[in-house]
Amino acid sequence: MSEKLNKHLFYASCLSLMSAALIFIAREHLGHILIHEENILTKAQFGNISGWAFKGTALALLIFSPLIDWFGLKRGMIIAWLFQTTGIIGFVISKNPMIMLISMTMAGFGWGVLEATINPLCAAQFPDQKTKMLNILHAWWPAGLIIGGLFSTFFLDAISAPWQVYMLIMLLPVITYGIIIINKKFPGTERVDAGVSNKIMFKTAMKPGFIILLFLMSLTASAELAPGQWLETTFKEYANASGTLILVYGSMIMFVLRFFAGPLAKIISPVGIMTVSTFMTSIGLYLLSKAAETQNIVLIYLSATVFYLGVCYMWPTMYSLAAELYPGGGGLTIGLIGFIGMLGVSVWIPQIGALGQTYGLTTAFSIVSILPAVAFVVYLSWWIKLGRTGGYQIVSLNKND
Repeated sequence: MSEKLNKHLFYASCLSLMSAALIFIAREHLGHILIHEENILTKAQFGNISGWAFKGTALALLIFSPLIDWFGLKRGMIIAWLFQTTGIIGFVISKNPMIMLISMTMAGFGWGVLEATINPLCAAQFPDQKTKMLNILHAWWPAGLIIGGLFSTFFLDAISAPWQVYMLIMLLPVITYGIIIINKKFPGTERVDAGVSNKIMFKTAMKPGFIILLFLMSLTASAELAPGQWLETTFKEYANASGTLILVYGSMIMFVLRFFAGPLAKIISPVGIMTVSTFMTSIGLYLLSKAAETQNIVLIYLSATVFYLGVCYMWPTMYSLAAELYPGGGGLTIGLIGFIGMLGVSVWIPQIGALGQTYGLTTAFSIVSILPAVAFVVYLSWWIKLGRTGGYQIVSLNKND
């Protein structure tokens, strides 16, 4: 594959992930509007819709991850495009909570197909730089949050745009990445090109170490994304502050720092990154819950800084751990990491809503802070063990892996 074609596909992958982030931020921003201003949804209904969006993502990852090597990366991106487009349009044409739920589930399904496609595509394009390039690819998630958040807050809010416009405008990047990929030739996945069999792929996914990695992903993903869907509602309610702008601020931190994951991984290893990240995420999320109650905007942003420094590297580094330590699993192991992550998020978004309705949203945030604390204990033990046994080693792909 030519270098030019490599870049086109990588750019399309970045744009497609940014489009998923734009849908996420539009939904997050609309939470307060749909619940308190338009009176279309209750907190429980909004939490359920957001939760089902992630269930759709998880389902797509479960279905497509073992099939993507056979199905083809290009077909995967085309299917993702169709589901995202249909989901956005469906969400805005009706005020019926059930239709809105089905539509967001479809949009989430499209995101899941994207995750099942673009992560093995990135690993195939950059086999010797997986941690670096997967973090750069996933820098475009916070980039989408930044663009969508600023545009929604400072333009659409300012002109009092109808709530449907917030979501419809997010079709632009979806259409754009569809145009980019339509005439491009895609490579095969790394596993297929290496001649590793399906049998070995499934055996790799059953290794005890990988099962532990899945458990850790369920904790870290939930702590990262579930609270993010409730920021606008929480901070409007407790501190009359914009949760969307807090999310934009945190996304700026993430966008910049993800470009430096490669050098950082060489210094402390991906396991070291996850150890530090889970510690800071737990502390940051707890501080964020307390800062909201003080209504002190300085404390809120200081707490957000700690939290977003923590979550910055977690999601893409989990993908790189699967790709570097279990390459024989191909798209399956990478996809299963995403599946478990999305499944965890889909459980905790409505759970935060339910807890918030009973105990308050800040209490719900402090409860979620326990999840990365558990992951921290496991990662710290792993990191210490690596220090005693020769350090982190990337596994080479071969037919017997």
